[in-house]
Amino acid sequence: MDDLLSTPIVAVLGPPPASVNLEDNRTWKDNAIVVAISAVAVLSVAVRFIVRFRSHNARPFMDEWLAAVSLVPMLALLASALVAGHHGLGKHVWLLEIGVMVKLKKILFSYLFIYLFELFLIKLCILSFYRRIFGRRTTIWICLLLTVCWTLGSMIALLTSCAPVSYFWTSTYDLHSGHFRYDFYDYYIGNAATNVLIDLLILLIPIPVVWKLKMRITQKLMITGVFFIGVFVCVASIVRLHYLTYLKNTVDITWYMSDVYVWSTVEPCLGIICACLPALQPLVRSFMKAEHMLYLRNRVRHSKQVKQFRTRISNNSSKSFSRSRSQTSDSLEDKPELGFRSNDDEVHLTSCVAQAESERCRRERENLEEFLGPMFIRVEHEVEWTVDRS
Repeated sequence: MDDLLSTPIVAVLGPPPASVNLEDNRTWKDNAIVVAISAVAVLSVAVRFIVRFRSHNARPFMDEWLAAVSLVPMLALLASALVAGHHGLGKHVWLLEIGVMVKLKKILFSYLFIYLFELFLIKLCILSFYRRIFGRRTTIWICLLLTVCWTLGSMIALLTSCAPVSYFWTSTYDLHSGHFRYDFYDYYIGNAATNVLIDLLILLIPIPVVWKLKMRITQKLMITGVFFIGVFVCVASIVRLHYLTYLKNTVDITWYMSDVYVWSTVEPCLGIICACLPALQPLVRSFMKAEHMLYLRNRVRHSKQVKQFRTRISNNSSKSFSRSRSQTSDSLEDKPELGFRSNDDEVHLTSCVAQAESERCRRERENLEEFLGPMFIRVEHEVEWTVDRS
C-alpha cells in the first residue's frame, strides 16, 4: 500500500500535454491572497467590538456574537487552504504522487463542510442584524428558512455523495472500491448557484423598508448604498461559480481547484467584512467629527486672514469715501432744494456710495470678492427714501 501511495500520479494519468509548463506554481500568490483577506476580516470584527464597547450600550448584540463565532470556521478555511497549498495545490497534478492526491481530497472533503457551515453563520449574522434593525419581517424569516434548508441539504448531499464515504478519496487509486451516487460536478454547480440566489434575496430585504421611510431621496439612496455593500459577496459567489465550471472533465484538478479554494475563502471573508461595515457607523461619525474640527480650525485661520485683509481695505475705502463725500457735498452745495445737510446720518449707512464710487474703491472690492472665492455672496439692497422739507 505504501508503494502504491508513493507512486507518481503520471503512472495513472499518463504524461502531461505539451502545452503544460510543469514549472508553473500559483501556491505563494494564492496563499498571500487568502491570508490578506482573512486578516482584514478579523480586523473588521475586532473593530466592530471595539466600537460596541466604546458606545453607551456596551452589551454586544446577537449579530455581533455571530460575527465573532464565524471567525472560527473562517480561520479553519484559511488553515485548510494553506495546508492544501503545502501539499501541491496550485501546481500541476502531474508533479504529485498518489498519496498526496489522497491527502488533498481528504482536505477538500472537510473543506466543503467547513465552507457550508461558515456561510450559514454569515447569513445568520446578516439576518440577525436585519432583525435588530427592521424588526420581525416575513422576508427575514423566509430567507432564514431558505438558508437552513440549503445548509442542511448541501451537507446531507455531500455525506451521501459516495458509497462508502471514503470513496471520495480512495477513488484516486481504486475505482472499484465504491461508486459516486451522482456527478459531483453537478453538486458543485447546483450548490454554488443556490448560494448566489439566496445571497441576492438577502441583499434585497432592506430595500422596500428603506424606501417606505419618510426622508429625502438622497438619504434613501445613501442608506440603500450602505446595505448594498453586500453586493461584493454576491460578486465573489458568482466568480467562484465561474471557476467551478473549469472543473468539468479536467484532469489537472490541483491547478484549477486552486482558484476555487481562493474564492471559497474570499467569499466568506467578504461576507464578514460586509456584515460589520453597517455597524461601524459610530466610527465613521468620529472620523467625520475629527475632519469637521480640522475644517473649523482651518476656517478660523482663514477668517483671521480675511479680517486683516478687510481691515486694510476698510481703511483705504474710508479715505476714498471721505474724498468722495467731500466732492459730493461740494457739488451739492449749490442745490439746497435737495435737502442735503452736513449732519445727514443716512450717508453713513453705506460703505461706498454708488454714484461717487472711485476706481480704487471698485478695484479693492473686486479683489476682496476674488479673495473670498466662489462661495462669496454679494448682497445688494435697494432703498427708497424721500426728503423731508419741513
